[in-house]
Amino acid sequence: MLALAVVVFIALQYITVAYGMTFNNRWGISINSRWGWWLMETPVFLGMLLIYGISLKMGIKPFNIVTSFILLLFLLHYGQRSFLFPLLMKGDSKMPLSVIFFGIFFNFGNAFMQGCWLFMICPNDMYQLSWFWSPQFIIGIVIFFFGMIVNLHSDRIIRKLRKSKDDNNYYLPKGFLFERINSSNYFGELLEWLGFAILTWSFAGFVFFCWAFANLVPRAKAVYNRYYKFFGDDFTQLKRWKIFPYIY
Repeated sequence: MLALAVVVFIALQYITVAYGMTFNNRWGISINSRWGWWLMETPVFLGMLLIYGISLKMGIKPFNIVTSFILLLFLLHYGQRSFLFPLLMKGDSKMPLSVIFFGIFFNFGNAFMQGCWLFMICPNDMYQLSWFWSPQFIIGIVIFFFGMIVNLHSDRIIRKLRKSKDDNNYYLPKGFLFERINSSNYFGELLEWLGFAILTWSFAGFVFFCWAFANLVPRAKAVYNRYYKFFGDDFTQLKRWKIFPYIY
């Protein structure tokens, strides 16, 4: 998974994935983005629950309040992304089935990776109650929730730019972190998974963060270029960073 993330990061420097504002018809058959997001994100939500249930039913590991809480954090993000986010979307955008299938492939793999670590193979003495006040957990959960707030609020700003459910136009988001970061929503999501990697203190969490980085940083670049194409000098004069303030 880690090696594949490196390949994906390199590939996405030259390939722009066709969904959202970068959509085109060259990626094959497409469906409504609401259904696309639901199909793409639901597998990881259900997959984690399945692995959790199998572990408990087969007695692979006993019930553990720390790993159960970590599961709730994970499901909090993907529950919103799978079930609420598609319902809140405005416009009639399309998503290619090829993109959806790749997303499903990754999400199944990620559910297997995170679930097996937390509920099957982590050391039995690692996630004791004392983990809740360990430096890793405290720092990680602060970063996780800060990132979630940034991600959700940024998505809300973008969503409110459209006047109605039928509005398919794109607008320049302003305010909040958009004053300095063009893809504030992606920045927030990266922080979420950085926090998750820290609070789990696991190689599985680290690999997930690397995947998020490999996908979202090139995506931020593609979105930046598309905003420039749409808005020209009105966009460049804002002097925004693509995703990391004062870095990139």
